[in-house]
Amino acid sequence: MKQKLTSLNGEKLFFFAYTVSLFVSFVISTTFMQYIPVRYLNWINYMLMLILLLKILVFDNFKLWQLGLMSLIMILAIYSWRKSQITSLMIMVAYILSAKNIEFTKIVKRYFDVNFVMLIGVSIYSLLGIIKNLGFERNGIMRQALGIDYPTDLAAYVLYLALAYCFLKYDHLRWYNYFGLLFLAFILNLITNARLDVYTLVLSVIIFIMAKRAQHPQNNFSRVIVSNFWSLSLVLPYIYLLLTYYYNPSNRIFSKLNDLLSGRLLFGHVALSRYGITMFGQHIKEQGWGGVQGLKIFKTAQFKYFFIDSTYIRLLVIYGVILAVFIVATLVIISVRETLKHNYVFPAIILIITISSLIDQHLIEITYNPFLLALLADTYTKSTEGNINNEKAVQD
Repeated sequence: MKQKLTSLNGEKLFFFAYTVSLFVSFVISTTFMQYIPVRYLNWINYMLMLILLLKILVFDNFKLWQLGLMSLIMILAIYSWRKSQITSLMIMVAYILSAKNIEFTKIVKRYFDVNFVMLIGVSIYSLLGIIKNLGFERNGIMRQALGIDYPTDLAAYVLYLALAYCFLKYDHLRWYNYFGLLFLAFILNLITNARLDVYTLVLSVIIFIMAKRAQHPQNNFSRVIVSNFWSLSLVLPYIYLLLTYYYNPSNRIFSKLNDLLSGRLLFGHVALSRYGITMFGQHIKEQGWGGVQGLKIFKTAQFKYFFIDSTYIRLLVIYGVILAVFIVATLVIISVRETLKHNYVFPAIILIITISSLIDQHLIEITYNPFLLALLADTYTKSTEGNINNEKAVQD
């Protein structure tokens, strides 16, 4: 009874912090920030981290060596925050380390509920003119952000919400769910013209179909392929790093690839050449096109643009090698562990967000990505969930 009460209290602390952090972090990514100083919202996230620390120390029953290792990782994350002056990775690391004894399905459900309501609400506010709906023209096409800072950020929210939905509905995914994802990709392209996110959403349909087929032992071909998805969490970032490092604008193939990636190879190459890879992180002055100020730059001084989109290049250049290794290791560990349990929804989703993170920065942002929290959370397979619940009922 005492253990059950302890777990319940730890769970309450976690979900209180997580819910508030999702709300606060979502607001930071919207045009509401015209009216709210960001430092106040950052302070809320800092205070929530103290709640997570309380959960870890009082309720999680870590061994001493585990606490020592976690403390080292958290200290490195805090140091990287002070060096880079960006809070995203520090907040994500805090939630990864504090998710022990929390059912991962509940985490994803809370993420989906909060972000779905927030996205709908912010979109309505922007369409009513209460907050700004930023529009960016590209090649004669108007790209809408619907209250979010930038169209690709809106597309990323939709992509991660779609992944959360597929995770929650995984056992019951049918052809009409896949058709719904394709229709969503079509609508998303009309609104945002975020081509790379749209392509990733379409690709996710193929990946989920393969993962579902792999659940059945008779589909040996699909099972072999899906069982090796984990390796792509290492291979794809490495290939992208090589392409970025050796990028040469005079090479026709590189130039074409850079155009397909909307200039990401160029800016990644500049970042690596100008700032280099660091051990613990560094501050880099970036100027994106997101937000009201970014739109002004977009319209009047595009030459000022400099932003590192790829999560993996950002990790190496801005946050440091050590934390980059930690994040990539987290992806690989989750994918391998769940593959060994034949729980193929995880390697499928990890592959999708690995691909997405080659071109965007949202992998390490708590407002977008709940899936890194699976490292320490309870991720028993959905096929055994009923048996576990029945065993608990008998014990009670």
